[in-house]
Amino acid sequence: MDTQNLPYRLKSARRKKRLQKEDRDKQLLKLHRERERISKDPEFLTVIPLDEPYQKGWKRLFVLKPEVQKSSKADFYQHILDRITTVQYHYDRTFKKPKRRQWQRFNYEAMPYLNSIYRNDWDNNRHQLSEEQRTCFERVEFWNDQLYAMDYRYQFAEPNLFKIAVLPHIIDTIKIGDAVLEQQLAWIDNHMTNYHLYSRLSKLTHGNRYKGWKDGSEKLKYTNPLKNKQHWDILEY
Repeated sequence: MDTQNLPYRLKSARRKKRLQKEDRDKQLLKLHRERERISKDPEFLTVIPLDEPYQKGWKRLFVLKPEVQKSSKADFYQHILDRITTVQYHYDRTFKKPKRRQWQRFNYEAMPYLNSIYRNDWDNNRHQLSEEQRTCFERVEFWNDQLYAMDYRYQFAEPNLFKIAVLPHIIDTIKIGDAVLEQQLAWIDNHMTNYHLYSRLSKLTHGNRYKGWKDGSEKLKYTNPLKNKQHWDILEY
């Protein structure tokens, strides 16, 4: 078949593959915009108080110690605790789960812990801490498996001011939402989770995740120890 006299241009296999990839990215960004629109819809965020609150199981979390609650800095430390504590919910006050094995009847869940504040959240002050409250944290270095490099985070320096307590889980508000919007949001979340699209979406919206390295260092698995070395140094190595 003579393709020179055709009134249109035939797509090559490489161009077809590139167009398919671009179309998938456009569909993914469209789903992301739809999810943002639903999550910010006033009908989806309607919360009203209950006339008769009720208890739904128990919750285990960190609370201030009695001597700290009586001190003048109770509100100061409570504001920090609300930002870093983790809450566990269970139907039983003992937080036990029966197991199938006869010689291990009960399995205790892991105890709650205090969250660390990572570098991006600390620089942007996402937790809305004052300068005095930020001085209560200490910098800790750790190995970041995602960046494949050393990173740092901030931990609360005085965890002995808190203790773990089990309290009743009281429900005093209820969310009145649109069933159709909740169904659409659940479908989008399930679709992105099942097809592992969150990493691709992160790259489309925020760029390459290795692009933001400030020190300019290479990834360790790509580091060449013989790079920019003289030939006599290479022979000694």
